[in-house]
Amino acid sequence: MIKNTVTTIGGATRDIMFYTDDMLLLDNKQDLLRQKLIAFEYGAKIYSKDVYFTYGGGGMNTAVNFAGLGIKTQTVLSVGDDLVGTEIFRYLKSKKVNTKFVQEHKKIRTGTSAIVNVGKYNEHVIFAYRGANNKINLSPERVKRINTSWVYLTSLSGNFTGKLNNLFSHCANKKIQIAWNPGSNQLKLGLKKLAKYMKQTAVFDVNRDEALELLVSLEDGKVTNNINYILKSLHKYGQKLTVVTDGHRGAYLYDGEKVYFKAAKKRAGINTTGAGDSFGSSLVAGLIKYKWNLDKSLKLAILNSNSVIMKIGAQEGLLTAKDLKKYKL
Repeated sequence: MIKNTVTTIGGATRDIMFYTDDMLLLDNKQDLLRQKLIAFEYGAKIYSKDVYFTYGGGGMNTAVNFAGLGIKTQTVLSVGDDLVGTEIFRYLKSKKVNTKFVQEHKKIRTGTSAIVNVGKYNEHVIFAYRGANNKINLSPERVKRINTSWVYLTSLSGNFTGKLNNLFSHCANKKIQIAWNPGSNQLKLGLKKLAKYMKQTAVFDVNRDEALELLVSLEDGKVTNNINYILKSLHKYGQKLTVVTDGHRGAYLYDGEKVYFKAAKKRAGINTTGAGDSFGSSLVAGLIKYKWNLDKSLKLAILNSNSVIMKIGAQEGLLTAKDLKKYKL
């Protein structure tokens, strides 16, 4: 096994970033799982203040971040046999990400997302076409080639249950540590079905709404929106570290003994896309670089996610290893 290297697994997309103020933000607090809604006039034409074409997808975002922070990185992605797929190969190589496990599929398009950014904190809604991401191959024959010390797993689409079984089984056999930021499809399984994977996970990373969704799936009617309750309830499922991000307020980490918190910088960002990917992968990069110093790792994660939201796209604002000295990291 190669020391201090990471394999990221997840999506790769072409992102179209759309900015508008021509909407309403609606409070919906009676629904614990959909507390904020965005409304547009039915039948209207909505104009964008700006539009940008960037790259995204959890597997790709995290790979670029790890590599930029000086961690040797390979990635398992799935792209189409099209121009966007070719561009993604070229881009990853320019970022020093090993692409030997990137899969190319014939007669299917590379994933594409339209991202609408609205409101004071430029929170977003993503309209996603998964495309080739649905075809990612995590068969036993494929995953047995992964020999890194960490796997960073993001959202999987399509028929993913067998893929999870193959990956977690291989990592358990090879003693590979898993950091997991599950996607919406995985979260829909609920805590009862996710539990067997969580107990094999080193870092389990979700946002506050996702954490509530998981707890409601098992304890409907008994869940309170209290961060200590959320952290300790999730941590019962066996992961080493439980991480809950809380948007523009900051992030929490619980190791079973102590709750760590880092506040976000008090400045308005222009784009929250990719903030979760930069946060989670930076946290794991910190665990690798700083030998499980949780305070320093959480500081790096907050700094990098704050940097990302100040630039357009999920990767433009990422800090690099050279940037860390000024933050005493």
